Amino acid sequence: MSQTTFNDLEALKVAIEIERRGERFYTLAADKFKEEDRDVSAMLEQLAHEEADHARVFGDLYERAFDSKEDFDDTYLFEPEVSAYFNSIVRSLIFPSDEEQDAILDAIEDVEDVLRLGIQVEKDSILFYTEMIVHSKYVEAKNAFRELLRQEKKHLRDLQKRLDEYRAQN
Repeated sequence: MSQTTFNDLEALKVAIEIERRGERFYTLAADKFKEEDRDVSAMLEQLAHEEADHARVFGDLYERAFDSKEDFDDTYLFEPEVSAYFNSIVRSLIFPSDEEQDAILDAIEDVEDVLRLGIQVEKDSILFYTEMIVHSKYVEAKNAFRELLRQEKKHLRDLQKRLDEYRAQN
């Protein structure tokens, strides 16, 4: 990926990576809290499954776009300000790297910690997908980002509800 420019195909690759990292995080978090809170663990397992589904959707979309790149304007590049913004998101990729996730999961002490982190990454995902809807030129990508945005908002509501319930019990 270029350091100064960002196109729709690159954005789809980023989306795939975000979803894969989300799947890994939610799977490991679910395993960590399986004994402590089975309901939260089940919810995290469901979120992991949904993140894997999202990665498959973006993977299929990327393959279709790449296969028809003669019809796809891959010379289009986002404006420099937009590219700089996306590149800063890419550096953190919303969900941390595997090594960072391992360190974070080791440091997590209770269910509240994992729910708060999940809420933050869902908010970051919502911001990323909103910006992709605005700036993407690839219609199929825009539609996929819209659907993902809807689902990420649902994830945010689910996580916030669980956090509120957890806090009310403790």
